[in-house]
Amino acid sequence: MLVSYNWLQDFINLDQDPKQLGEKITRTGVEVAEVKHPKTGLKNLVVGHILECEPIPGTHLNVTRVDVGQEQPRQIVCGAPNVAAGEDVIVALPGARIADNVKIKKGKMRGYESNGMICGLDEIGFADNLVPEKYTNGIYVFPSDADLKPGQDAYEPLGMDDYIFDFDITPNRADTLSMEGSAYEVGAIVDEPVKVEDVSLKTDGPDWTTDFTVDVDKQLAPKFYLRKVTGVKIADSPLWLQTRLWNAGIRPINNVVDVTNYIMLLTGQPMHTYDARAFKSNHLVVRQAEAGEKLTLLNNKTVDLDPKDIIITDGKTPVMMAGVMGGLNSEIEADTTDVILEAAIFDSTLIRKSALRHANRTEASSRYEKGINWDATQRALDMAALLLRNNASATVDEGVIKASDQVKEPTVIKTTISYINKVLGAQISADEMLHIFERLNFKAEVSGDELTVDVPARRWDVAIAADLVEEVGRLYGYDNLESTQPILAETHGGYSPFETAIRRIKQVAQGQGLNEAISYSLTSPEKAVSYTKEAKELVQVQWPLNSGRSTMRQNLLTGLVDAASYNMARKQTQLSLYEQGRVYDRNQGTYNETEHLAALYSGNIYFQNWQHDDEPIDFYYVKGQLTNLFVAIGLDPSQIEYRPEEIVGMHPTRTAGLYLGDHYIGMIGMIAPMATMKDKSLNGAQLYGYELDLTEIIPLIINPKTVSKPAPKFPEVERDLSILVEKSVTDQAVEEIIKANGGKYLHSLRVIDVYQGSHIDSDKKSLTYGLTFMNELDTLTDKVVNQAIEAITTSLENKIDAKIR
Repeated sequence: MLVSYNWLQDFINLDQDPKQLGEKITRTGVEVAEVKHPKTGLKNLVVGHILECEPIPGTHLNVTRVDVGQEQPRQIVCGAPNVAAGEDVIVALPGARIADNVKIKKGKMRGYESNGMICGLDEIGFADNLVPEKYTNGIYVFPSDADLKPGQDAYEPLGMDDYIFDFDITPNRADTLSMEGSAYEVGAIVDEPVKVEDVSLKTDGPDWTTDFTVDVDKQLAPKFYLRKVTGVKIADSPLWLQTRLWNAGIRPINNVVDVTNYIMLLTGQPMHTYDARAFKSNHLVVRQAEAGEKLTLLNNKTVDLDPKDIIITDGKTPVMMAGVMGGLNSEIEADTTDVILEAAIFDSTLIRKSALRHANRTEASSRYEKGINWDATQRALDMAALLLRNNASATVDEGVIKASDQVKEPTVIKTTISYINKVLGAQISADEMLHIFERLNFKAEVSGDELTVDVPARRWDVAIAADLVEEVGRLYGYDNLESTQPILAETHGGYSPFETAIRRIKQVAQGQGLNEAISYSLTSPEKAVSYTKEAKELVQVQWPLNSGRSTMRQNLLTGLVDAASYNMARKQTQLSLYEQGRVYDRNQGTYNETEHLAALYSGNIYFQNWQHDDEPIDFYYVKGQLTNLFVAIGLDPSQIEYRPEEIVGMHPTRTAGLYLGDHYIGMIGMIAPMATMKDKSLNGAQLYGYELDLTEIIPLIINPKTVSKPAPKFPEVERDLSILVEKSVTDQAVEEIIKANGGKYLHSLRVIDVYQGSHIDSDKKSLTYGLTFMNELDTLTDKVVNQAIEAITTSLENKIDAKIR
C-alpha cells in the first residue's frame, strides 16, 4: 500500500520529518519498505502555457512559443502529436534535470532554436502504467480547471512534492490498505487524534428502487448495496484526484471510474460502476457461474468461468466477475449517462481462488481476500455518489437497494491488566493502557484489574486477548520493555545422530564433485510416481498453483531431470547434480515423510581436455561413485546386492535395485530414452543416476566415522589372477569366493580386465583380477601369499568350474 504523507495530513496534524516518521512506523508494527519523494533528482520543472504552435514544414515537429512566467515567452520545438496552443504543460527549462538524470540544454532542431523541453509524465519519472492512456504517446496537458500560473513549479500540482510511504503490509494488517486505516495507525503512533468526516448526502433524483430487482445468494455476498446516479458527463477527473491516484499507484481513467478507485483507497471498500444500459431487464443476479459460461473482462481478457466463480449477471449474461474485475459489456464509456454503483462484501475465499484461478489479481481482490471493514459499505456508497455529483454533474436518485445486509456482532474482549503485564514482562499502569487504547480509538473500560475493550469493525484483526497484548506492547514501545534473562532451563543445541549422518552423506556427495540442487516438493501426479519401485498413495494439495504443482513428490530424480532439462536448454550438458530432501506418501490415511538422496550425471567423465579421451558417463562409472559413497559413510559394498528391476521412467535393461539384506535401499540406472527423447531440451541425452532411501540406510550403517591411520611400514604384495568362467557367472560371485579364501592378509581386490571374443568359447569369458596382500605388522613372505592364491584358485575351480589361465 502506497500511503501519501500529504493525504495523511487531511486526517492528522503531522509536523514530523517523513523519513523519521517512516522509521517510527516500522518500529511500531507496520514495515515501511521505502519512503519516496517523487521530485528527488528533478530540477527546473515549471508550468508553461503554450501561446502559439506552428508546424515545421516537412516534419512531425512543431515550433511553439511558451509562457513560463518570464519577461519573454520561450521558443521550444516539440514533436508530440498532441501539442497545441492554449495548453498548460510541463516545461523543463535549460539546465533542468529530468528522469534518469538527463540534463536539458539549449539546442537547434531543423534550424529552429529550442530553449527547453515540453515533457510527458514518463519523461519526468512517472511509471508507464500510471500515465493516463490519452497521454502515453505525447506530452501531459494539465486540466483546464487546474488554476495554474505559468512559471510556477510543476511539482506541487503533479503531487511530486509529496512523500510516499511504501507500507509492506502483512495479511493480518489489511486494515491499513486504506488511507483512513493508515491514518488511524499513524495517529496512534504519533499520539494525534484522527479526523474522519461523516458523509451527508441528499438525493435529488426520483426513486429508482421500485423498477429494479436484485437476487443475491447471501452466502456469496452477505452485504450487497446498489445506488444509481443519472445525467453523468464523462470527462477527466480533477487534477487533485488524479494526483491522489497516481501517488497510490493507480492510473487515472475517467471521472467515474476514478471515483470508485479513490473511495477504495480512502475507505478500503472496493466498489464497481456499471453502465446502467447493461441491465436492460432492470434485473441483477449475484450467483455462481455455470459450466461453459464466458466473460470478457475490462482488460480484454476472455475467461472461461468456473462454477466456483461469483458473478454478477443481468439475469442471463455475466457482466462482472465479482470482487475481481468488471466485464467489458458493462464498461463505463464516453457516452454513458446513467451509472449503477455497487458496494458489497463477497466471500473472501471464493474471491481469492477466482483471482488465482484466472491469474487476475487486482487491488479489489487483494482487499477482499484479506478482509473488509463491514461498517464502511454504506458510507463508501454515499461518498462515491457525492463525488460523482461534484465531479461528473450527476443526479443522485433516491433509494439504496440492500439486497443482502448481514450484520456483524461487535467484538468485545475481556482480559486483565495483570495478564497483559505478565505477557509483556512490564509494569504498565491501567491509566497508561487506557491512554494506549484511546490512541487506537478503541473504547476501553477498567474495573479493578478487569479490562473490557470494544474493538471497532475496522480492526477485524483484533479478536482475542493476545491481540490486545500486541497492541499495548507495540504502542508502549518494545524498546521500553525491560530486558530479562529467560527463566526456562537452557537447551543445548546440536544435531541428532540421524541429522549428523545426513550431513556426512551430503559432504561426501559434494566431495565427489556433485553440485547441490534444490527443487520443488510439488510436481505433477505422473512425475510424482516416476523413478519409484512401487508407487504409493499420492499426497495432493487441495488448491494447487497449477496442474504441474499439484502432488507431493515420491522421488527426487524428477526434480533433477527437470534441472537437467533446464540446463541443457542453455547448452550446459556436463552435469553432475545431487539433491537431499524429503519425499512424501500416504499409507492407509497416515502421511509419511522419508529422507532421500539422489544424484544425476550426464556428459563425459572428464571435461574436454587434450590429456584425456572423451569417455562418456555410463552405468559402471555411476556405480563406482555410489560404491565410493557407501565406503565413505561406513557401509560394506560387498553386502549390497544389485538386482535387475523394472522401474517407471528408467531404462528396462540398465537399471538395478539396491538391497542390503532384505531391505530395499534404492536404485541405480539410466533414465529411459523415451523420456529424454520427448523432452526437446534433453534431446535424447543419456542421463544416469541413483536414488537412495536414507531412512532405510542410516540405521544400517555400522561404522559411521572415517578413521585415519598411519601409512603401513611394510610393503604390499600384488598378484594378478586370470580365470575363464561361464558367461553367466557374475563378478560378485567371483569376488565373494576370492575374499572368502584369500585369508586375513588380502587387503584389496579389483577387476583389471574382462574379455569375450576370439580364442575363447562363445559361452565363456575371461576375468582378470588384481589382488593386493599386506601385513601391517610384518613383512609378507611368498609362502604366505602363495598359500592364499592356491586356496583361492582351488575354491574357484571347485565352486564355479573356473579354469586358471
